[in-house]
This record gives sequence, structure tokens and C-alpha cells, in this order.
Amino acid sequence: MDFRNTLYKDIFQLSPQPMWIYDVSTLSFLEVNEAAILHYGYSREDFLSMTIKEIRPKDTIHQFEQAMEDVHRHKECFTSKRYKHLKKNGEIISVEIKSNLFELNGSLAELIIATDITIQLQHEQTAKKLEEALLLSEKRFKALVQAGSDLTSIIDMDGKYQFLSESCISLLHLYPEKMVGKTAYDYIHPEDLERVTSQLNSLYEVERVHIQPFRFLNGHNEWRWLTTTARNMLEDPAILGIVTNSTDVTDLINKNEELKLSNDRYRLMLKAADEAICDWDIENDVANWSVGFNEIFGYDLNVYNNTLWSDNIFPDDKEQALKELNDAVKNPNTEVLHSEYRFLKANREVALIHYRGIFLRDQNGNATRAIGSYRDITAYKENISQVQRQALQLQEIAWTQSHKIRDSLAKIIGLVDLLKNEDFVTDAQKEILTYLNKSTTDLDKGIREIVNITHTLDKS
Repeated sequence: MDFRNTLYKDIFQLSPQPMWIYDVSTLSFLEVNEAAILHYGYSREDFLSMTIKEIRPKDTIHQFEQAMEDVHRHKECFTSKRYKHLKKNGEIISVEIKSNLFELNGSLAELIIATDITIQLQHEQTAKKLEEALLLSEKRFKALVQAGSDLTSIIDMDGKYQFLSESCISLLHLYPEKMVGKTAYDYIHPEDLERVTSQLNSLYEVERVHIQPFRFLNGHNEWRWLTTTARNMLEDPAILGIVTNSTDVTDLINKNEELKLSNDRYRLMLKAADEAICDWDIENDVANWSVGFNEIFGYDLNVYNNTLWSDNIFPDDKEQALKELNDAVKNPNTEVLHSEYRFLKANREVALIHYRGIFLRDQNGNATRAIGSYRDITAYKENISQVQRQALQLQEIAWTQSHKIRDSLAKIIGLVDLLKNEDFVTDAQKEILTYLNKSTTDLDKGIREIVNITHTLDKS
């Protein structure tokens, strides 16, 4: 290349790319074009008074010196490499250098074409970071989805599976690769199908729905209870479907059913026994009543009243009942309290109740909680009273009648003894009289036993 040629000079000066020529031996700038002056900020005079080493950042000088050794050693005509350059304002830029060695005025010179690739490299770094972040995000997503205990899947609006997480195997004994393309609705219990499909169809109008427990057929032909959250991501180009997250709640459902059955049995037992239960948190003075209190005594438990019990003790019994309870609470040796008093029902009928309270205490003996049962014993007491009255009546009857009958029996026994001693009575007649005497004596003994029994009933 002969830079004395006017055409080459014009091409050099008019090039939009920064260009310069330097002496390979001295590293001094020999020529620089307008594009380089504009881009680097140095004047023409600045460039021609500098060496190419001076447009390198200090921390890249070693790299530059190695590059110059290569130039001297190999004298490659054409090279292309990337370096860091320093503008006049101190800004460091990344450039891609294309060089060409040639002879100029008997000395070895090199033509440099510099392309600023700073923004390009920034874009490449940003793209690389985004790619790494995406890769990391995908790995995290896979780890969360595949290792999680819940089942994540993607279905279309017809319910066909597009994707299932590996947890499908452990959760439902179904294999994801075999489930893709199949319809989820075919595995839902017929009794739950209409409800589930209706909620999923509502995703045309809302973004997310939560589906209450429904039965799903697993790989062992067993019905498992699932609860599912579904989100409409049809417009997301990365998903193009409905994302569902399902949890197996079979054990919870079964436990709830068992608990419900147990509670139902407990309520029936309490109702049959005419008992109501109260859990009294003594420390916070909060009382929680069982449903039996409403069924037996008629009070509405939906309206909380912390003094429901004390307000309705029969006035004449109130002082004594409260004293017994307070004494039991304060006495660290009291574990169980039995008490009887009258109580006013919601309809103001008077019921006689038996209270049995069990106290829970802390290590200092202070009562912290009491579980009490309240039993309506009105009918029981009335029955006892009626039996006692009947016993008294029986005793009175037995006593009265025994005296009258025994008086007659005594007369008969006396007459028999007289007749047995008369001369006109034959031996056969005397034998009959002996039998008659024995019979009246046995009858008298039986009447005495009846009287003794009535005395026993009276004492009990």
C-alpha cells in the first residue's frame, strides 16, 4: 500500500472506522484519520506526539507488550484481535483490531482499523447473564416441580395433559410420559366431575380457581382425594395451557371423617345421658360449652355469654353452688368436685342438675382448667322419690295388715289349742287341728318376714 497515492489517502481519511498507521519499531503514530480523532477525543497533534502504548489502560500494558512481541516475531501480514483502549476522557472501550503490516519509507509499519465493540460486548454479556439466569431458573423450576410432594401439571381447556411432574409417580402411581395426551376428566369420580369441570371452565373469566377436594383414580385403581389450584396461562407463550397444582388430602379427609363420626357418637352419647360438657379456661376465664347444653337446657350457644351458667342457678341455691366451686378451685388437693343444685332452663323450668368437675392444675397446685359435666337428674330424683313413697306406703300397708292378720291368726291358734284338749274331739280331728296349727304358724312367720323387708326398704 502506497500512502503517497492520493486515492489511498482519501480512502484512509474518509473511512467511518477509526484508522491509524504506526511505526512498528518506535510504536509512534505516523498517521491517523478523522474517525479516530472524533471517536477517541485526541487531536491530530496529540496522536502524532504519542505512541500506541499510550492509548492502552495500564492494566493491559503487559498484554500489549506480548502482542508486539508476536508482531516482531511472526510478522503476520493480517491479524484480528480484541483489546482495551483508552479515550482521552478516561473512558475505557473494547475494540476489535484488524491490522496489516506493510513497508513505509523503508521502515516496517502497521495499518490499524479499530471497531468499537463495547456495546456489542455489553449486549453479549447481558445475553449471557440472561441465558444463565434462565438456565438457573429452569433448574430451580425443575427441582421444585420434580422433587416436590405436590403434583404440577399443564392441561388444555379440554383437560388433556401436556405436562406432568415426576411426583405423579409417587403421588398417584401414574407415569407422566403415559399420561401426556390423556384427559384428566376421565380419572375424576363421576360424582365430582360436574363440579370440577364447571370450576375449570370458569378460567375463561377468571385467572385462578381453587377446587375443593375431589376424588381422582390412581394407578392402583384407588380413589384418592385431591385439592387443586388451577391458573389460566393460555396467553403465556412459555406455557400455553392451564397450570394446576394438586395436593393429596386423602389422609386428612379420612381423619376428618373419623373425627366427625367420633364427634357424632359423642354428641349422641351425651344427649342420651342428658349431659352437657363445659371446658372452662380458668386462667383466661373463658367457657366453651358443648352442643348438649343447648339441647338439654335450651340456651343459644351462638351468642357467647361468659356468665351463662352462674346467671341461671336457681336463686336459693346460687350462693352455695358458687361457694362449693370457688372452694374447689382454691383447694390444691381437690381433683374432682360433685355438686347438686337447681338450675333454670331457657324456658324457666327448674331442673335439678348434678355437676361433676375435674380440675387440671399447674406444678404449684393452681387450677388452670376445669372440665365439667352437667347432668339433668330431675327425672331420676323424681323416680327415686316415687320409689321411696311407694316403699313407705308398702311399709304402712304391711305393718297395718300384719297386725290385723296376726291378731286373727293368734285367735285361731288359741282356739286350735283349746279344741285339741277337748274330750269330744276324735284322734282324726286332733290330727287335722295339728295341721291347721302348723299352717297358721307358717303364715305368721311369713307376715313377719314381710314386715322386716319393709323396714329394710325404709332404711335404704
